[in-house]
Amino acid sequence: MSVTAEHVRKVFERYCELVTAGDCDGIASLYAEDATVEDPVGSAPHRGRDAIREFYRASAGAVRLELEGRVRSAANEGAAAMIARPAADPSVRVETLDVMTFREDGLVTSMRAYWSPDTIHRD
Repeated sequence: MSVTAEHVRKVFERYCELVTAGDCDGIASLYAEDATVEDPVGSAPHRGRDAIREFYRASAGAVRLELEGRVRSAANEGAAAMIARPAADPSVRVETLDVMTFREDGLVTSMRAYWSPDTIHRD
């Protein structure tokens, strides 16, 4: 059994809300205990809910994160384009594509964020 497209969409929406609000505990609660976060792809993964919580302490609340278009899902995975704007300089736009894999209970088991210096722009 796979998670529903509606669940995947709601998790991405909630993720954006929690990152923007700076709620590291809330963000961590979206993940399974043994989940991984690779942000950006190619960097060392953060493993486990505690490490994930600590990773988000550096950025959560310091950026406004919003979905750019619709969340796509298939089976137990979802992908969404997002825009991150630093609170200190909202004219900077970081374009990212995040991919999440979900367990059957709906918790995220992995998140990989695709962004690089060439996806950072100034409006």
